[in-house]
Amino acid sequence: MQVTLEKLIEQGENNPFYKLLSIKIEDVKDGFARLSIEISKKHIQLLGSVHGGVIASLADSAVAWAIYGSGNLIGTPVTVEIKINFLLPIKTGKIIAEARTIHRGSRIFVGDVEIKSNEGLLLAKSIATYYIVEKDPTNGNAHARPWQSSNL
Repeated sequence: MQVTLEKLIEQGENNPFYKLLSIKIEDVKDGFARLSIEISKKHIQLLGSVHGGVIASLADSAVAWAIYGSGNLIGTPVTVEIKINFLLPIKTGKIIAEARTIHRGSRIFVGDVEIKSNEGLLLAKSIATYYIVEKDPTNGNAHARPWQSSNL
């Protein structure tokens, strides 16, 4: 059974990690995604601005959703590498990540993401590489380690 993008977004919005960080999935379409976080006390680190891990998690998630929005996936995207440049701190308001896929191979995707304030200030820039993990046709689960398949 093929899961629709709408159903996948619903599952994403109900994910405990997304709830912990208050990540909202605003838009997902062909090779593009926009996610956001309304900043609250739980996002603030010791120096009074949003923790870099929150921003990196938002960037990582945005690229994954841009990949899901690309359609016709044969599996699940998993992060291979992510690089992020933090450009400006932010203390209040909303942070918005807009991601685009910039390369789509048979198994490898590369995405580019900009994280901005609600006012449009560029807070961080990131690039991420993902590997598409195949799903097991017998149970629909992703092979975490496809080379350890019992078929080898």
